[in-house]
Amino acid sequence: MANQAEGSQGDQSQPGQRYDTTFKEWIEWQVSDILPVLLPGATYQQTLTIELIKPTLRADKVFKVLYIGEDRIFNPEFETGSDNKMASRLHVYNAILFHDHQIPVISMIIYPFRTTVAQPPLLIPKDGGIIRFDYQILELYKQDAEQYVRNHVRCMYPMLPTMQGTDHLMIRRVMGELQEIYRDDVVPLAQQYIWINLLLERTTTISRSEKGEIFKELSMYEALWDQSPRVQQIRAESEAEGRMKGRMEGRAEGLNLGLTQGITQGITQGEARALRRILVHIVKARFPALNDLAEQEAERLNKPDALDLLIQQIVIADDEKLVHWLLKSVEK
Repeated sequence: MANQAEGSQGDQSQPGQRYDTTFKEWIEWQVSDILPVLLPGATYQQTLTIELIKPTLRADKVFKVLYIGEDRIFNPEFETGSDNKMASRLHVYNAILFHDHQIPVISMIIYPFRTTVAQPPLLIPKDGGIIRFDYQILELYKQDAEQYVRNHVRCMYPMLPTMQGTDHLMIRRVMGELQEIYRDDVVPLAQQYIWINLLLERTTTISRSEKGEIFKELSMYEALWDQSPRVQQIRAESEAEGRMKGRMEGRAEGLNLGLTQGITQGITQGEARALRRILVHIVKARFPALNDLAEQEAERLNKPDALDLLIQQIVIADDEKLVHWLLKSVEK
């Protein structure tokens, strides 16, 4: 049995939105392997369009599956906090998906973290009777991590930090196994490293002291952060934006300062702006509680060299207090 985390085990105050992308990316990553784990008996067929009522209502992920020999629509929804309207929202998704595809819909709420659970069924009173909507729930924080590792269900490894029984020895085993599998392709290993780190920061199924031990195990893989497709994309987009704005600002300043001097200054400012954006994105992903501080301090930083050094320090930092100190102490 896993140690219980220190502190409150109730609803989390951190916004769930920053974790939504993680779960959506994960389920798309190896969808044909993941769906049969979430819904035993299902075989993935295709991913369906999920914009239900434009533009206000959008399901997380929707798939067409073969379930015990019959065509079905499978709609898993990830819920990272308490939502007293979750069941009724799921009911709406279910009805619209059935209307659009005329195939029975299996609805499921997946809870990675401890929170108030919308227990099925949803009962809607009406004159002379009741409308009953049945759906499934999967509480990952009650799952036994060992069963997935013992059976080498690798598609579930990124979710291990949310489960019972996860410790640093298991993570050492898992990362070694993944490193062996992906020794010729570091990108999938980097992506799973990122997911495990993000969920480890939020989970309440692992004690604070054990989290520290797990982060030590993960520290040897920190170089993978730079190889994460998401980090690379953010960096590329930010650098491109910085170069473009830098050139534009440089040309404008060149009218008054002289063309060569103006372009040089503009590119420097654009580079700083790009690095500020990268800094904020990385802090937001690794230390969500420091997001506001990062945005505040980043605005005061104008030296590209100082920004670049700060980003490198935060990428390898494993302690929130250290990152807080780094943000406050960097040379402006």
